[in-house]
Amino acid sequence: MLSSLEHSIKAVRRRVFTAAWFEALATHLALALFAGGTAILIARVALHWDRVPAAWFASIAAVAPVSAWWLARRRIPSRESCATWLDVRGGASGLVVTENELGSSAWSARAEERLRRSLDVLPDVDQLRLLRNVTPAAAFVALALWIEPPQVEVGPPPAVADAAIERVEEKLAALEQVLEVEPELAAELDEQLESAKAEAAEGRPESTFEALDRMEERLEDQAQRAEQAAHRAQHELASAVGEPNLEDAQAALENALAEMAKAGLEKDLPQSLKDELAPGTLSLPEGVQLSSAELAKLAQQMKGTLDGKLGKLAQGKLLDPNAVAKLGQLSLDDFDDTHECDENCTKPGGT
Repeated sequence: MLSSLEHSIKAVRRRVFTAAWFEALATHLALALFAGGTAILIARVALHWDRVPAAWFASIAAVAPVSAWWLARRRIPSRESCATWLDVRGGASGLVVTENELGSSAWSARAEERLRRSLDVLPDVDQLRLLRNVTPAAAFVALALWIEPPQVEVGPPPAVADAAIERVEEKLAALEQVLEVEPELAAELDEQLESAKAEAAEGRPESTFEALDRMEERLEDQAQRAEQAAHRAQHELASAVGEPNLEDAQAALENALAEMAKAGLEKDLPQSLKDELAPGTLSLPEGVQLSSAELAKLAQQMKGTLDGKLGKLAQGKLLDPNAVAKLGQLSLDDFDDTHECDENCTKPGGT
């Protein structure tokens, strides 16, 4: 058999495989890139993935050369088909087919001439088809990676956050109006409020409301401490009014003033009350012993001041207004220190 026949058959099979592989690759690679691009787009838009992890979906394109190779292998023609094709392309004289079937013949020299003629017309491999198919798909993948999907926060509208911020601002203003807030705490509260405003401006409602909730808890905690101190002070004032011993009565009144000072309730006291106290302090002048009438008058002034401050905290929605109103309606005589409270007690005063 002519060695050129073996070479020609291999050349035909190689050319058919290459053409089939490029044809299948053009289709498979385009489909894989479109599928990968779609997955990237879904991951970027719906799942909010970053570019780098989403780009891994494009690796599905690596399957295309393998699947194209498998399909092209199935399209490789048999030896007989190759010999027939060579014979037809070489003039259809039957010399190449005869040479393939017999292994040698008297026409071998003429068959070799036919083979050379056949190889000259082998089909070209359409590599441009690969470029035409893959370019749009690759552009789609690049577009899916390049776009920056809008970040849509699921949550309440901005007006709700603005209203919540305004509510907290009102509570902070009410607290600072009534209480002498420590500078460190005031600075911390202002910083928390500014942080919440920044979160709201950036469109992050979840973190905004978390910050506002924490701040409201701190404000209400400060107000409740002031309310408890006011209750204790009023008990002391009741003792001062009902105590026949003037020294003990004045000591009780001093205790009430101390409770007010600990809770920061000394801010913006009425001038009539300041006139009875040592300048710049929340205590009686040293060495002064008040009469029972003076003690009663001062106690009533202090109770009125405490009721007014608690009322402002209630107006600022830091305290329960109903509870504060009921407390304000009580006189000092209504506070009974001899009464012992239990868990079901509703009587004011007592222990």
